[in-house]
Amino acid sequence: MSASDRDPLRALAQERGRLLAELGVRPEDARWAQMEADALASLIQPAMRIRLPAAVERLWRRVGRWIR
Repeated sequence: MSASDRDPLRALAQERGRLLAELGVRPEDARWAQMEADALASLIQPAMRIRLPAAVERLWRRVGRWIR
């Protein structure tokens, strides 16, 4: 049994990575990488998250760190 048979999320990530490479998405395409990470994370941690503009999201994280 291979590692991907034991871990379906890893197999999914590998397959999506292969497909994105065929589309010409490069590793330095940060937006694509973030969208892929969000999609995979949503498979194991469902959340009703509102997508904020990037600047607001950064500010929100800074405030959260400041409060801690």
